Amino acid sequence: MEFATPGEQGERLTIECDGWALEYAVWTTDNLPENAVPIIVAFHGFARPLEDLHTAHRAWPHQHAMISIHLPHHGGSRPIPGSGPYDRALEPMVLNRIIDTIVSKEIPNAGKRILLGYSIGGRIALALMVDCPERWPDVVLLAPDGLKQSPYYAFTIHTRLGRWVWFWLDRHEQQVKKWSDVLLNWRLISKHLHGFIYFHSSSHAMRMMVWKGWRSHRKCWPSQQTIKSALEQIQSATFIFGKYDKIIPPKNANRLRRITRNQSSVKFHTIRSGHNMLKPDTLQEVVQCIFGK
Repeated sequence: MEFATPGEQGERLTIECDGWALEYAVWTTDNLPENAVPIIVAFHGFARPLEDLHTAHRAWPHQHAMISIHLPHHGGSRPIPGSGPYDRALEPMVLNRIIDTIVSKEIPNAGKRILLGYSIGGRIALALMVDCPERWPDVVLLAPDGLKQSPYYAFTIHTRLGRWVWFWLDRHEQQVKKWSDVLLNWRLISKHLHGFIYFHSSSHAMRMMVWKGWRSHRKCWPSQQTIKSALEQIQSATFIFGKYDKIIPPKNANRLRRITRNQSSVKFHTIRSGHNMLKPDTLQEVVQCIFGK
């Protein structure tokens, strides 16, 4: 599903590999070195376009090439027809291989890699890091999903009853919206959850994108212990949360903070922000957290 207007879309490329067609964009700073070009591989948030990361590219203070990749069922990213179930999971090992192929094709003189993930893109980044920590010496995670799994998500994606419930909801859109209005009036759900329900059930196409998107990312849920183990093997990891974020609150990282408290290479920051950390003004504070400038 496309989330960028034609005017917002930049030049996009597509790679077909391991049964997947993944859409991506490459942005570079001026005067790149001839050898060992620093690479930032970036993942956007759910129901957002890959172009969201262009603000991070502009704000990054060092020379680099950024590869921003569309998540499955966003833009042109999807399983190749005939290669298997359309809602199958994209395995972290497979995604790491596809990224290697993209980097070799686009930046053959690539040097050190940095992995950047925002929101659900943060969960994808965590899964990639856990799968192959030696590929990712530096990791930056902005409001990362993946540290606390919603029971509703687990029920929907991993059970037959959850699948039935989701498709029932798809067939009864008006009833879902009516009851969400009632629950909001009764103060049984928050305004944020009410807005989430309306946005993600706005059309059949959107509801199917949510279903397929959730399903395709279901193998990207590393445990806290495997995250801790991977963090011990990399050079640096920076977690940044928004103080006013109602989607991914800072408390989601409490357990990981505790179990990594003796790992000096792992840093946690909380900034004065909501969930959207990709706004230019907010990114200036993000850059300060990463580089101490």
